[in-house]
Amino acid sequence: MERVNRWGPQTRYRLLRSCGIWLTMIVAGGMLANFAGAEGWRAFGLGLVLPGSGFLAEGIGVAAFALFVFSLGLFAVSIFAWFATGMAIAPPLVWLGLAIAAGLTASPGSGSWVTATLPIAAAGVALALMILVIRNRNTKVVPPTPSYPRNEQHEASVQQPLDSEDLARLRFVFDRALQPVEQYDGFQWVDQFLPAGVRYQLNFAGYALALTQAQMPAFRGYLHEAQRRLIEKQRDWSIWKYWRLEEAWGNLRLNADPIINDNIMYSGFVGAQIGLFEAATGDRQFSNPGAFTLRTPRGSVFSHDFNTMTDALMRGWRNGPYALMPCEPNWVYPMCNAIGAAAVIARDRHNDEAHWSETEARFRAGLENELTTPSGRFVAFRSTLTGLAPPPIGGVAADATPALFYNSSFPDIAQKVWSAGRQDMLTPAGAANKKHFWRIDTGDYSFSRAGSCTAVAAAAVELGDQDVARAALDLLDEGSPATTISGVRQRENASVFAHFVEVMARQGGTDALRNLVRGGLRRPDGPILDVMDYPNTLVAKAEWQDRALHAVLVPGRESGPSAIPIANLQPNSSVVVEGAVSKTAEADAEGRLILDVPLDGPTPLIVRQAA
Repeated sequence: MERVNRWGPQTRYRLLRSCGIWLTMIVAGGMLANFAGAEGWRAFGLGLVLPGSGFLAEGIGVAAFALFVFSLGLFAVSIFAWFATGMAIAPPLVWLGLAIAAGLTASPGSGSWVTATLPIAAAGVALALMILVIRNRNTKVVPPTPSYPRNEQHEASVQQPLDSEDLARLRFVFDRALQPVEQYDGFQWVDQFLPAGVRYQLNFAGYALALTQAQMPAFRGYLHEAQRRLIEKQRDWSIWKYWRLEEAWGNLRLNADPIINDNIMYSGFVGAQIGLFEAATGDRQFSNPGAFTLRTPRGSVFSHDFNTMTDALMRGWRNGPYALMPCEPNWVYPMCNAIGAAAVIARDRHNDEAHWSETEARFRAGLENELTTPSGRFVAFRSTLTGLAPPPIGGVAADATPALFYNSSFPDIAQKVWSAGRQDMLTPAGAANKKHFWRIDTGDYSFSRAGSCTAVAAAAVELGDQDVARAALDLLDEGSPATTISGVRQRENASVFAHFVEVMARQGGTDALRNLVRGGLRRPDGPILDVMDYPNTLVAKAEWQDRALHAVLVPGRESGPSAIPIANLQPNSSVVVEGAVSKTAEADAEGRLILDVPLDGPTPLIVRQAA
C-alpha cells in the first residue's frame, strides 16, 4: 500500500520545530539588523539569519562575499563533525561564533540593502518549508515492489567440508583473532568514530566466525577461542574510549560508560557478537554478571554483561523518539538498530524471555514511519534533534547491510527493501551494475568497491538471492583480485573489514543468520573436536551424525602425525575411531582423550562411543 504521508509524526514534529527555531532567529536577527543603533549589533543580527551572513551587513563586496562563502564551508564542516562524531554542539557554536565575529569586526557604515532583503527572503523560505511539512503529503507514485527469485535453501543433512579457499579465507580471520587479546596486528587503525573503527572489524570478524561455527557445531578448539578473544578485545580502553568524547560533545554528559546511554553502535554491535557466540557455541560466559566489565586508565569501573547490554538497548528503544535508539548521539541509523534487535532476540531465545515482543510493534512502527522513505527504502540516518536526514549515500550497500540483519527481526521488511533496491544491483545482462556499487570502501576509506561488493554479497546470500550474490562476488574478484600466500587468502585494495564481511557471505546461506539468532543455544550432541594446534591442524568439517563425530582435518603446514584432542565423551568409556592410528581408545575421567591422526591432505575422522 502506498504511504500517504511523507514523514512520520515524530519526524514531522521535529522538522516543524527546527523551522520554527530558524524563523525565530530570522525575525530576531532581522530586527537587530534593521533597527539596532550600533553597526556591531546590526552585523550580529544579520549573522543570525544564515551562518556567516553578518559579514554581508555592509554590502556584497569581494572580501565580504569571500568571508560569507568561507563561513558556509566552515558550517558544512561542523555539520559533518556532527554526524560523523556526534558533535551536536558544533553547528550552533559555529553559527553563533560567526555572528559574533561579524559583529566584532563590523566597521562604521550606513548598512546595505542586504540587511532588509536577506531576512525577508530567508523568512519566506522558512515559511515555505513549514507549509511543506504541515501538508506532509507524499506526491510520488510508488510502483509495486518487484519480487526476486529467492533460493529456499534448507540446511543439508550432511555438511560438506570447507575447501582450500574457504580455509585460506578463514585463516585471514584466525590470524588476527587468535593473537593475544592485547595485540591488534593486522587490524586497521584509521579512526574510531566512523565505519573504519576497529570495533566494527572485531564485530564482523565475530559474526563471520559464528556463522562458521554454526556449520561446524562439533568443533570447539581454536574456533571457539577466536570468537572469545574477539569479544575480549572489545573491552580494551582503546576500543571504546571514543565514547567519552561523544557523550560530552553530543549529549553534554560526562560519562565514559559506552553501554548505559544511547550508544547502540557499541552496545548493540557487541551484544549481537555475544548473542551469536552464545548461539553458535552454547558458551554463556559473557552472560555471567560482570563478565564484560570495562575499566578506564584512571580506575573507573563499569560492570556489564550480555544482559546489561540488551537491557540498555530496550531502555533506549522505550525512550527513543522514533522508537529506535541513537547510534552517534542524536542520530538514529536503521542499520545499527537492526543489529541491536538481533542481540535482544538472541537473548530471548537463550533465556526463554519475551523482551522483543514487548517492543516489536513500536519498533516496527518507528522503522516504517520515521526511518523509511515513501518509496520503501531505508533512510541512511535521521536526527532526533532536527528531524533531518541526508540524501541517500553509500549506493546499494546502504540497503544491503540493514536488510541482512533485519532478516532476523522483520524478514518481510528486509525482503521488501531488498526487492526495491535490487533493480540497481544488476544490469539487464545479470552482471553487477558498477555505477551503484560505491567506490569508497567504508572499512578504510580507500577507493575500492570491495566494501560494497562484500556487503551486497553477504545480504544476498542471507536473503537467498543467488544471482546478486554471484554478481557481487564476481565484481569483487574483478576489482580486488585475491592471492594466497603461506596458506592465507587476501585481497589487494580491500579493507580488513571487507575481508571479514566476505567470510560472512562465503560461510552464510539462506536465512543462516536468522536461524542462528532465532535458533537458541546449540547443545553438544556427541564427541567434540577440541583442536588448538592452529595453524598446524585445520578443521574443515565437524558435525554430529547419529551422535558420532564426523570431522575432516587438513594439515595447515606440513603433513604428518597430529595429536587431536576429543572432549565431551562419557567418562572412563571406550570409543571406536576411524581415521586415527588406533581404532579404539579410552576416555579419561573427564571424558577426554587424545588421538594420533596421520594428516596427509584432507583426512576424515569419525569418533563414536562404543556400544
